Amino acid sequence: MLIQPYQLAELRFACCFRVYYRWRTHRGVSQPALSALTQETLASLVAEYGIHILEASAGQSDVKVLASFGPSETVAAGAGKMKGRVSKWLREELKLPQKEKLLSRGYFACTTGASTADAVQAYLDKQGEHHGYTSRARPPIFVESYALAPEDEKRLSTDHAVTLLRFHLVLATSRRRGIFGREAAQAVADCWRHVQEQHPMFLEKVSFVPDHVHLAVRTHPTLSPATIVVTLMNASQEAMWKGFADSVIQARVERLWQPSAYIGSFGELESAKIAAYVRKWSSAEP
Repeated sequence: MLIQPYQLAELRFACCFRVYYRWRTHRGVSQPALSALTQETLASLVAEYGIHILEASAGQSDVKVLASFGPSETVAAGAGKMKGRVSKWLREELKLPQKEKLLSRGYFACTTGASTADAVQAYLDKQGEHHGYTSRARPPIFVESYALAPEDEKRLSTDHAVTLLRFHLVLATSRRRGIFGREAAQAVADCWRHVQEQHPMFLEKVSFVPDHVHLAVRTHPTLSPATIVVTLMNASQEAMWKGFADSVIQARVERLWQPSAYIGSFGELESAKIAAYVRKWSSAEP
């Protein structure tokens, strides 16, 4: 049977993708003009990229930003676009006749969102109970967490940035048909664990019920959440047709997943607390 793979262009996303950034001037050199960079100024500088600046504050030697992106953006590209435009703006403010390195190469970035990491983990644990499956003698649910190994940490790290990037993803089966039993769900999770060895991402947790799955994943700054979704969809669809074709056929679907997904960034702190921190830091500056 010909299995139609998923293409990024066909997918629809419900997305909340927020990142907190901090970067410094080159070698920490004080640049008083940088203090004039406001949220409104930064927003105008990056508007053409579709980047939404939710909060921003700048001092003489560093910048803090809370930004919102679309699902196909990467954290690394977002940093490059913002820092590139700020560097150009700062050169113009200083009236420098030629290019000069004003900002450091590196940056810090972490995802944030409406929920904390603990809340997402607890939510995934309760999917079976939420959908009424836990009372069954053999509930058709599969929940598993995975420990981050040193080799996983190495794949997620980068030489010029410190990042902690986490996403809550939700994929629903085609027509919301009940396809996954425990054995099939575990096989798909194992497939995804194998896939992550070839891609800079890490599967933290999965929570399957028959017609959808919740995932918590970590990623490298060069990998967009939309790309993760496409990769996971195609790998799992192939695994199901190879090992559990009867389950897919009985569900009377031609493809495993709906061509859509939920993407929600999360972190140790909610985005509201991050935004309040950026505002407070700004008001404390002399």
